[in-house]
Amino acid sequence: MLNVKTSHSFWISIVQEAERVQAKEEELAHTQQQLNEKEDQLKSSEALVANLQHQLQQAKILAPYIIKASGPGLVSATVNQAAHILVELSDYSGRPYSLHQNITATLEHVYEATPTSSKRWLWSKKPHGNNVVVVTASPFQYDVTYTAAKQGKHTLRVKVDNKDIDNSPFDVMVYAHPSQLGQPKKVVAGLSTPYGITFNKQEEMIVSEMVSHRISVFDRRGQKVRVFGSRGDAPHQMKYPRGLAIDDADNIYVTSEHRLQKFTTGGELLKCIGQRGKKEGEFDDPRGVTVRNNNVYVCDCDNHRIQVFSINLNFIRSIGSRGNGVGEFDAPDGLKFDTDGNMYVTESGNERVQVLDSTGKFLREFGREGKGKLGSPSGLHIADKYVYVCDHGDDRIVVYEASGHFVTSFGKRGVKEGELYEPRCITSCANGFISVCDFTNNRVQIF
Repeated sequence: MLNVKTSHSFWISIVQEAERVQAKEEELAHTQQQLNEKEDQLKSSEALVANLQHQLQQAKILAPYIIKASGPGLVSATVNQAAHILVELSDYSGRPYSLHQNITATLEHVYEATPTSSKRWLWSKKPHGNNVVVVTASPFQYDVTYTAAKQGKHTLRVKVDNKDIDNSPFDVMVYAHPSQLGQPKKVVAGLSTPYGITFNKQEEMIVSEMVSHRISVFDRRGQKVRVFGSRGDAPHQMKYPRGLAIDDADNIYVTSEHRLQKFTTGGELLKCIGQRGKKEGEFDDPRGVTVRNNNVYVCDCDNHRIQVFSINLNFIRSIGSRGNGVGEFDAPDGLKFDTDGNMYVTESGNERVQVLDSTGKFLREFGREGKGKLGSPSGLHIADKYVYVCDHGDDRIVVYEASGHFVTSFGKRGVKEGELYEPRCITSCANGFISVCDFTNNRVQIF
């Protein structure tokens, strides 16, 4: 016969076992519920996949081909010069697809190319004297050629059977021919040694004023709307800012004395890296900076190399070393990329422009002879098929074809409009005009 103590323990164990069984049953029920939910989700996913496959098959029946457009004419052109794009058709397996349907293309001038205009958009209902020709290059290729009559923003619309192809209409910037430059359309004066220049999506002009240790922002009329930066060593301060670049989010990158800084378009500091040195992420007089594919490229001038960082300013790699051979640098000052991803670098020490592919492999060099011989190149810009180089040693802008063939030059030392004194940086505005930092004349000239 059980005593009271033993009986009490016995019943406690029975209760605990019952609780364990109940908990297990609840756990199994929860697991079963999860399995049922997963099964429902799987069925829903299978139904979605089946629906997408059906839609794809229907799409292939309705449009059994893929249309792809390529070529420099999708991005830029030059006034009164033919620009080209190639429209190719293929089936869903990538094989050429022959199409006997109607392909049309139109070009419209949509931007009033006036640097002082208060009107931003002037929409056209028809082309402004632009000649667009579609030629059948083969049964599955079409060569679209157009000639823009006006400088400024345009839209290129390509249609098949009156339906826009993918990504159409395309935004195209049309530039004046370099030979037409020489007298500025506008001058923004009263600056303090402007060194770097860029434009944001609001079409504001952003300028680094080197000896004033600040960044100034101007509206479309050339009126200063805000300033940020002051002399000092704090992360938000700067000394002798030079290079400027902007990313797709309108963040501003500034090279100053041995540092690289990242600001919002309003001037709020996001990150600051660097100090004087030769290690990764250290600098010795950084100059030009540019952003491409979420990477930041910096001319580390007196370390004779290009440093590459992520958009968050984490070091990725270094390109080049000191020398005058291929792939080597002597005081790299400016750099820009063309639409093929090739990098153009000016070297004030070697007095040349060096062209490298996206991996850093040498392609060609120019600027060492003939009419295009450079004295001391600094900033550069690529507009359509032309490369514009600031030759601050000879107080002029030298223009080349991408191959390095000399085209023309404009400017000479002086203080009059159209004359230059140590130009340092060059870029294009949102309306296709060319803007030059006229460094020692303390102004920006817009051509």
